[in-house]
Amino acid sequence: MVALMLVGAGVGAYGLGRMLLGYQPYVQAGENMSPTLAPNDRLVVREADGEEVHRGDVVLIEGGAYAADGQPGVSVVRVVGVAGDTVACCTDEHLSVNGKPLTEPYITPGYEGLFEFSAKVPEGTIFVEGDNRGNSDDSRFRGPVRLSGVTGFVVATGTVVTPDPLPAVTAFTDAGLPGAPLTDSALPTLRWFVAGGFVLFVAGFIGLIVTLVRNAGKRRKAAAVPPAH
Repeated sequence: MVALMLVGAGVGAYGLGRMLLGYQPYVQAGENMSPTLAPNDRLVVREADGEEVHRGDVVLIEGGAYAADGQPGVSVVRVVGVAGDTVACCTDEHLSVNGKPLTEPYITPGYEGLFEFSAKVPEGTIFVEGDNRGNSDDSRFRGPVRLSGVTGFVVATGTVVTPDPLPAVTAFTDAGLPGAPLTDSALPTLRWFVAGGFVLFVAGFIGLIVTLVRNAGKRRKAAAVPPAH
C-alpha cells in the first residue's frame, strides 16, 4: 500500500510540475480580443518552446517585438499571416490572405473592413490582429511581429486546473490555406496524470489504514486469549 501511495504521489507530482512549468496564467487586459476574450478573463498560456506559429493561433507577444513603434508590455493577438503571406483588406468586406478571402466568425461583427491595406509578411515575422478590429493596435498600424517576440500560445480560459479550451478556428484552412492552428493536447493529458495520481494515492492510503486496523484487531484478539496451561 505504501508503494501505491508513492506511485500515486510521483505520478501526480509529475503532472502538476509539468503543468506549472509549461503553462503560465495571464489576465486579459483590454477589449482588443472581444468577443473571443473579454477584459479580465483569466487565460492559460502555453509557453512557446520553438513551436511553429500558425495562422489562427492566439498568441501572447512582447510589445517591443513589433517592427515599427515597438512599446514595452505584452498583449494577446491572433496570427493572421505568416512569413511569405500577403495580408490585405478587403475583399467583399473580408480580410484576405494570399488573395483568399476569409470568413471569420470570431471577430466583432461590423468591423470586418475598416480600411484598405496590403502587407507582405517578411521572413522571421508574423502579422497579427485583434479580434475586435475596431479597437486593436496591431500589425495594421505597427507592422509585423518578430517571431522571437512570441512568448506563448493562449490555449484556454480559466486556470490550468480548470481550463476551458478556446474554440477551434477553421477560417484559414476553410479558405484553402495550409497549417491548422495549434491544438493543445498536453494539458488535458497532464490533468489526467494529476487526477490519476491522486486516486492512486488515496487508494493506497485507504488500503494502508484498513491494513493497520485489521492488524490492530488481530493483536487485540491475540492479547485477549488466555495463555494455555
